[in-house]
Amino acid sequence: KIMIAWKRLAVLVAAIAISLRPLAHTLHWLNTAPPDENVGAIPILSIEGLSSFVKGKHAILIGGTRGVGFGTAQALATAGAHVTIVGRNKDSGAKAVSKIQDASGSSASSGSTSKVDFIQGDIGTVCTAMELVERLESRGKRFDLAVVSAATFPDWTRPLQNDDGLDKSFAIGVVGRFLVYRNMYRFMKGKARVLNVMASGHKAPVDMFDEDIATGDRNVTSLIEAMMNFGIGNEIMIEALFKYDKNYIDEKEFTMVSTHPGMLSTDLHRGQGWAFDIFEYIMVHYLVGISEEEAGVRQSSILVSEKLHPSGLTLVDHLGHARVYDPVMADLIEQKRDWMWSFLTAMERNHACK
Repeated sequence: KIMIAWKRLAVLVAAIAISLRPLAHTLHWLNTAPPDENVGAIPILSIEGLSSFVKGKHAILIGGTRGVGFGTAQALATAGAHVTIVGRNKDSGAKAVSKIQDASGSSASSGSTSKVDFIQGDIGTVCTAMELVERLESRGKRFDLAVVSAATFPDWTRPLQNDDGLDKSFAIGVVGRFLVYRNMYRFMKGKARVLNVMASGHKAPVDMFDEDIATGDRNVTSLIEAMMNFGIGNEIMIEALFKYDKNYIDEKEFTMVSTHPGMLSTDLHRGQGWAFDIFEYIMVHYLVGISEEEAGVRQSSILVSEKLHPSGLTLVDHLGHARVYDPVMADLIEQKRDWMWSFLTAMERNHACK
C-alpha cells in the first residue's frame, strides 16, 4: 500500500510539473485576453442595486438547487424577483426553496414580496429536456430572466452515457442546453435576458474539441479532455444558435451573456480521486474560492447589466470582464459550427419523446 501511495504521489508530481508551462500560459492569457472594448468591466451591484432591475420580474433558473445556480436564485429573490427553480431532485428543490425564502424574507430590500417555487425537471436527455420545455410552456407563465447552470462534473474514470448514447456531461452542457435555448420563445418574454453559466467566459486558447466524444463514439480519457469537450462544445453550440436560429438572428428575441462561474466553495467537484480532491479543497476553500451567495450576486449583476450587447452575445470571464474570442478559439468555432448545428438538430429531430 505504501508503494502504491508513493507511485500515485510520483504521478501527481509529474503531472503538475508537465502542466506548469501550459497552465502558466493559460493564466497569463486570462489576464491579457483581448477585451471587448464595447462592454469593458461589469460592475458588481449590491442587493439594493439589483432590486431596481429585477423587482417584480419573473426569473427561471435551470440548475438552481445547488452551486452558482442556487446562489443566483437567492440573489434574485432577495432583490425582489419571482423565482422558479428547476432541478432533478424534489428534496433538494424543497430545501433550496426553503433556504431562499428564509434569506429573501429577511431582506428589507425585497419587501418580502418575492415568490419562490420549484419544478422538477432534467435536461440530461433529449426526451427529458423537451418534456421540461413543454411543462414550462403549459404553465402559461412567461419569464423575463433565465439562468442556465445545470451541469454534471465528469468522472473520466467511469464514463457515463445517457439514454441517447452520449457522455452525460456533454449531454447536459451542450445538447440539453441547446434544446432549452432553441425553445425559449415558448416560455420566455420577448427581449428576455439569458445567462449561460458554463466556464465559457475564459475562452481558453486550445483546440480540444473531439467530434467522436460529442457523438458518444469514443469515451474521454482524462478529466481535462472531458471538461474541455463540453466547455468548448457549449461555446460552439451558442455560436451556432446565433448563426442559424431565427430567434437569435432575425427577431433578436434574447440578450444572452455567457459567463464563467468562478471557483465555488462547494463539494460539487469531488470524486475525481484523492489527489484531485485535496487539490480542489485547498484551492476553493483557502485560495480562490467564493461562496454560492457571492457568486450569485456576481452572476445576477452580469445578467442585468446595461453594458451587455443588447441583441446578441456577450462573453464575460470569472472576474466580470467582457472578452472576445482568442484567435485559436475563433478558428475552431468557425470550423465546427456547421457540424455542431447539424448534429444537434438531428438529435432534436430523431430522438425526441414519442
